[in-house]
Amino acid sequence: MKKVAKYGKMVLTATILASSLLSSTVSAKAAPTPSVPNDYTAVWSRQAAEQVKLTATNTAPKIDTNFKLAAPDVWIWDTWPLQNRDGSLAVVNGYKIAFALVAPRTFGWNDRHTEARIGMFYSKDGVDWTYAGIPYDYDNAYGHMQWAGSAMLDKKGKIHLFYTATTDMNANGGKEWDQNGWVQRAEQRLAKTTFDIKADKTGVKLTNEGQHQIIAEPDGKYYETIEQFHDGGHNITAFRDPFFFQDPNTGKEYIIFEGQVGGKSSEQTLKPENIGDEEYRSTHTVPDRAELYDGNIGIAEVTDKDASKLKLLPPLLESIGANHQVERPHMYIKGNDYYLMTISHTFTYAPGLTGPDGVYGFHNEGGVRGDYKPLNGSGLVVANPKESPYQAYSWMVLPDETAISFINEPLDENGNVKHGGTFAPTLQLSFEGDKTKIVGELQHGEIRDFGPYLSAKDVEKMEKKNPQTEITTTNWTREQASMIEQNADNTLPYTDIKKLEKMTPDYHIWDTWPLMDRNGNVATYKGYKVLFALSAPSDVLPGKVHDIATIRYFISKDGKEWKFVGDLFPEGTKLGSRQWAGSAMLDGDKIHAFYTATGHEGEKNLTYEQRLAMSIGEIAADKNGVKFTDWTPHRIIMEPDGEHYQTLEQAKQGEGGGYAFRDPMWFKDPKTKKEYLLFEGQSAGAVGDRELKPEYIGSEEFQKTHTVPAGAASANANIGIIEVVKGDFNNLKLLPPLLEANYVNEELERPHIVVKDGKYYLFTDSHINKYAEGLQGPEGLYGFVSDKLGEGFKPLNGSGLVLANPKNNPYQAYSWLVLPNLNVVGFAHFGDLGTMSIGDVGNQSPEFQFAHWGGTLPPTVQIAINGDTTKIAGELPPGSIN
Repeated sequence: MKKVAKYGKMVLTATILASSLLSSTVSAKAAPTPSVPNDYTAVWSRQAAEQVKLTATNTAPKIDTNFKLAAPDVWIWDTWPLQNRDGSLAVVNGYKIAFALVAPRTFGWNDRHTEARIGMFYSKDGVDWTYAGIPYDYDNAYGHMQWAGSAMLDKKGKIHLFYTATTDMNANGGKEWDQNGWVQRAEQRLAKTTFDIKADKTGVKLTNEGQHQIIAEPDGKYYETIEQFHDGGHNITAFRDPFFFQDPNTGKEYIIFEGQVGGKSSEQTLKPENIGDEEYRSTHTVPDRAELYDGNIGIAEVTDKDASKLKLLPPLLESIGANHQVERPHMYIKGNDYYLMTISHTFTYAPGLTGPDGVYGFHNEGGVRGDYKPLNGSGLVVANPKESPYQAYSWMVLPDETAISFINEPLDENGNVKHGGTFAPTLQLSFEGDKTKIVGELQHGEIRDFGPYLSAKDVEKMEKKNPQTEITTTNWTREQASMIEQNADNTLPYTDIKKLEKMTPDYHIWDTWPLMDRNGNVATYKGYKVLFALSAPSDVLPGKVHDIATIRYFISKDGKEWKFVGDLFPEGTKLGSRQWAGSAMLDGDKIHAFYTATGHEGEKNLTYEQRLAMSIGEIAADKNGVKFTDWTPHRIIMEPDGEHYQTLEQAKQGEGGGYAFRDPMWFKDPKTKKEYLLFEGQSAGAVGDRELKPEYIGSEEFQKTHTVPAGAASANANIGIIEVVKGDFNNLKLLPPLLEANYVNEELERPHIVVKDGKYYLFTDSHINKYAEGLQGPEGLYGFVSDKLGEGFKPLNGSGLVLANPKNNPYQAYSWLVLPNLNVVGFAHFGDLGTMSIGDVGNQSPEFQFAHWGGTLPPTVQIAINGDTTKIAGELPPGSIN
């Protein structure tokens, strides 16, 4: 083995450049005045860490243990992509490049750390990765093993690979290694080397390996040395995981890393701020030895273009008394928002505290140096689920708000550990100020194209070019709803349900929607139109169909006669224990399918949580019909926020009626070309906290004579909207509701918009029994009109009623959907019940229920619109959408 010459100790000065970390004064909003000195270190306190808990928004989905290995011969763990200097993903001749720690699988799972090398992978699509081996000469590298780091591609095409050189403290910088008790002697230093890159049709190779350099070592003042660690230190010392980044607001470059607080461990003490605020300190007892859990996130300024010379600075954050390890720190910057991300283990929490293996993050506004506060109050961003607490680790949050990681030790269905050592499913996150949440899941190891870190000026330009949709929520008032009255213009002709032909003899069908193109028209693909419907086997009682609903589809050449095809999604791929209504959009040869994931897969007892889900598939058609294949992993794209939209937990606090967060309907605004998803929701908060506001009632004159019953508070329906930012379904923004019906109605189902003559027509469906106490209305289609998308909706026809079932057959149809040509499709519900309420049908015999149930398409209705008035213009045969 070639002996590597040892560099002398390079203890870097801790002198701070006066201007090195000043907060940026450039902002899309007024930049905060720097409020901390340049040597300020933020704190993750015991008080904040004590708030760590798993929630629906931070718990990752359970990983299936039937995973494939990305590289069967090696263990894979800590992973990072090759990024350009500005933080964007580097793509070289069409290839994405990633690096990861690897070790031969001939070594045991727990032995891999001391045999770690840095392996290289490349991919054309960011999903299927080819392992290209270890790109450097091990004999030239520093350390017995090379641990995690980062990689940057400069404008000259040179790759700068930063890594942790880990060696035995007794080896004098060489590669000699004693496996016994190695954890106590694992000396770590920051190192780098460089390469040229060659990428062609045969793959990717790194060439012209540069000299390896030690670029930083702990100084003993801010960062613990191995000698200081031996003075009573805990677990393992840390000076590792160098992450390079460029601050887009100042142009300055830095490397941040994991460290531990400098000084002798035996002299370590807790400051008051390490514990918490004064009130917390008055009641909190700090256990013995908590002060030895002394992690920090260090930073060094890069002082040369070659990123080889560093100036060591005081830490950005410390976790004394809270956590011993804040591993693989990295930065995500979005305008004035600086997100300092890290990972940590359960076992590294200080005594008296606990938390999951997960991603932790801290937010500061205005610059790299600042008073970072824990995201979500505690710091926890992503956690493994309780049922598989060590399934993944070593997450890295990328600039597109996705998080890559590796499969660690997931548990199978029998509770047995399966060692991973391969890429885990990529998670999709959402960052808004100091709040985050998990919003979806991608394929194993998936890395998508992403742009650079955005400066405040960049954000300002983007906001001017693509301003956020402004929403001023409209109220549907009790006064307006009290004007509901059936007449010849809004009442449907009687339909004899018994005479309707079934769409298919094998299935009941109800809520339906056609495939739309990306311009908002009913799509025709190679001569075919497609109609989707909620469905259940025809031998299931009508009252039970919602409990097993799934989406199936039909095809037609003429938009009138429909042929049944089958299930939309393959078995085992869908989210939820059943799937409720949604929409579908065609873009080229790809279908974007949106639906409501109700309950949870595999649940024994039905639950009623509702979340918006989607998947993207391929469409193909020939003379035999239409098929959908190659679906992406289904993912939850939105859940209620508890601020504008009620969560299930809030609804359970005394709400009298049903719960709703469902029916995602894609919509493209023809005026602005922006895309949205509309959905049915309910106003946030518990019913006991709901306040009756004058704007819910109506005009001052109406308020004088109208008494609102107390029971009306249970009605809190709203129509929600999500902006698909720049048409990217990985970038969804939940907006305030378009319309609310507080104290008016409990459910505004299947909302959708038709634009006609420059006006926005917002339609929705509601039931007889969903009106608030003191109001009444029929099973009907309701509508509102405005000149603008985000404000000023007025009820059509004064009350909102557009069409209703006849009074002598009040439940004959439901779930109407207005198409762009003003044809209205629905489903045949229950007919000829006489005076019986629909709630009593379930008490009748199966024979009665089947005899009066439709479960098929009724006649298509044609409506005419003139400004803010509508009328029924005619009927077409069932299934007519043209």
